[in-house]
Amino acid sequence: MTCLAWNTTPSLAALCHAIEQHTAPLYLIVCLPENHIPDFPLSNHPSELEGRLNNRLAQAMKCLQFNSVNVLENLLPDVHLWLVPPHRADRLHEHFHHIEWQTEAIPQSAPTPLKPWFRRPEHQAAPEHVLIIGAGIAGAATARKLAEHGVRVTVLEAGKAAQAGSGNRQGLLYAKISPHDTEQTELLLTGYGYTRRLLEDLLPDSDVWGGDGVLHLNFDGSERKRNQALGLQHQHKHLYRSVSAEEAASIAGIDVFSDGLYWPQGVWLNPPAVVHTLLNHPLIELHEHSPLTAVSHDGTQWTAHTPDTHFNASHIVYCMGAHSPTAADTNVSALPFRQIRGQTGVVSASPFSQKLRCAISGESYISPSWQGRHCYGATFVLNSNDETWYPHEETENRAALQQLNPPLAQSLFEQDSFSDGLQDTQGHAALRCDSLDHLPVVGALGDIAAMQSAYAKLALDKNYRLDNIPCPYLPNAYINTAHGTRGLATAPICAATIAAEILGLPHPLSQRLRTTLHPNRAIIRAIVRQQPLLSV
Repeated sequence: MTCLAWNTTPSLAALCHAIEQHTAPLYLIVCLPENHIPDFPLSNHPSELEGRLNNRLAQAMKCLQFNSVNVLENLLPDVHLWLVPPHRADRLHEHFHHIEWQTEAIPQSAPTPLKPWFRRPEHQAAPEHVLIIGAGIAGAATARKLAEHGVRVTVLEAGKAAQAGSGNRQGLLYAKISPHDTEQTELLLTGYGYTRRLLEDLLPDSDVWGGDGVLHLNFDGSERKRNQALGLQHQHKHLYRSVSAEEAASIAGIDVFSDGLYWPQGVWLNPPAVVHTLLNHPLIELHEHSPLTAVSHDGTQWTAHTPDTHFNASHIVYCMGAHSPTAADTNVSALPFRQIRGQTGVVSASPFSQKLRCAISGESYISPSWQGRHCYGATFVLNSNDETWYPHEETENRAALQQLNPPLAQSLFEQDSFSDGLQDTQGHAALRCDSLDHLPVVGALGDIAAMQSAYAKLALDKNYRLDNIPCPYLPNAYINTAHGTRGLATAPICAATIAAEILGLPHPLSQRLRTTLHPNRAIIRAIVRQQPLLSV
């Protein structure tokens, strides 16, 4: 693995020369001089390689963001381009172990000291075979990322793949962000571009995703204030921009009765199709209807038991979504999760609704028609474990669509009347998993009981110095879950993070984000509050 870096934007010829002179896998790190989409100059007589790279860059750079690094994977086979905004250029050590500068080096800042529970596990074995528990978007993306690096993966799914939180007919890919540089904003913007590029690479000529962007409407005063602040961020005008009601109507193809924020690269997608495509790899073996009933580690490998058989592997990754609170390992189930119930509806398109060109989002959403039907919703019920489809929630979704766009709702529902006695077979009800701070739970799993013992003095003083006590991690165990309603944007980039941890690859997320998402944050918080997660 070779990592080459430039302190400014090189020419395409320089990039191509580096590619030709080095063996893959190759990481090309470009530190951008300003927060703008860079221009990689073409030669007067570009080579065939320059032409190919130029075409790939034109597509891949449409969703660049400048809050953190941009990871453009496989621009050419096993050649990865990292575009780094100016304020991140002195922190490359957070992502890479060794860099070969092709220009004068940019001085690097001193690494921020980490608490022991946020450091990487000290003893990490090379993966021979990885067990992944759960076949939603998080599990499928994690499996695919490991398989692409030559690791054999077995995925155990309690039901069928992409049937729970990843089972909606149409979901929206955009990023509902704050105008401030919060951890959540950084994660959503980084993940949004990553997933958008993943769709281009994974399903380039498919009809299971598309649309002409996403319109997020200013449906109340606070939403207008947030969207207007975002619209002033001109460095991201290619990602999102403010639009008037008139321009919004022109984009949508129908009147939307509101101004808003337009995400031109936003898309609708069919999550089950994406999940199944991710799982379609010769090194991935999927076992459906195989709930995890028990798990153990014998000092060498993990053994996962299902009702019918058992599986052995060197590593295990929990991607269980809303089933995390009932995981067979208490080091997963004891973490503080919340379950959120959501239900969507599906309705046949009308002549009027077929004019809708982009997804509309407000307090509810509707996607453009796909295969003659629209998906709309969704309800949001906190702390529910009920996955039943309910007629009264379909009534709520129809009322919400009526409020979002009355003419559109009328055109759809006058031809498809509904009563509470009707049992719908096309809508979808499922649970999503959220954390208490509304951020995913991603990283190496700690041994909760051992951590409560090792760091017990934090209950007396949260600032007690325990820097010399290594964190008692579970051996080769990881988690990627609690993506809430934002999993399409966050799960794939977090899958890449898990793969980087396991394989020792360059890290796609900043240290700030890795610390913020780490599962140990909840364990330490509980110790400090004298509310231990496990009774010892």
